[in-house]
Amino acid sequence: MNKNHPSKNSQKCRQKEKIAYFVNTMRTVFLFIFLSLPLLALPQKPEGDIVYTEEFTPETISLQVEKPGWVYSSKSGGRKRGALKTGTSVQLVSFTDKAYFVRGKKENGIGVSGWVTPAAFSSKDPEFVSKLKQVHARQLVVRELIARQEVALGMTTGETLQVLGEPTKTKLRRNAEGQTQVWEYIEYEEISHFSTVHDPYTGLFFRKFSHTTNEEVSKIVIEFENDCINAFEVSENNGPVNPTTVAAPIIFTW
Repeated sequence: MNKNHPSKNSQKCRQKEKIAYFVNTMRTVFLFIFLSLPLLALPQKPEGDIVYTEEFTPETISLQVEKPGWVYSSKSGGRKRGALKTGTSVQLVSFTDKAYFVRGKKENGIGVSGWVTPAAFSSKDPEFVSKLKQVHARQLVVRELIARQEVALGMTTGETLQVLGEPTKTKLRRNAEGQTQVWEYIEYEEISHFSTVHDPYTGLFFRKFSHTTNEEVSKIVIEFENDCINAFEVSENNGPVNPTTVAAPIIFTW
């Protein structure tokens, strides 16, 4: 036997070691993915009655866990992902009028995200739950108005921008009671003008292009008081306008 070549038994041992190493590595990877899934599991957008905090505030809303509420995979229940650790804080991501989707930690310290009953949390504002329900109802109305490209009394400047975009003109007035803004949206149409010319040789009359002008065809004037629409005017001959009204943004703390 040639001693410079490994025996068949040695080759088999090395192959088994490689297979075992590969299997252990894949187990570790799958375990990491499995533990990470709850953190990545956000509700799919958009879903009818789910309101996202980013729709009405850029700030993070944190809540305190008062009791170990169960975390579920869907707003109506489903698979349990664990229980939140009492005394920790969670981040509110989205909500319905009956359940909150949060990111937090389980009793074992591992991160978890999912749907939890509001009864599991506390806030600095004792009326937080009822006010958040008002926010929920308002945002559903605002979302529908934005989809229809309509403005309404009570909408904020940010919501108006989503409907109409940047205004053509703006005016700002401040006083002791606050500030008032006036935004104008003006639509122009390019009109071509012609003159009648007489040809002395043929005796014929014909139209000759003269110039173009930009003429106003419609204008929307919106007045904001303390960042909310309190009046608007549409100067377009499309008949009477019956403005929609939504509740002003709900003020609350967390």
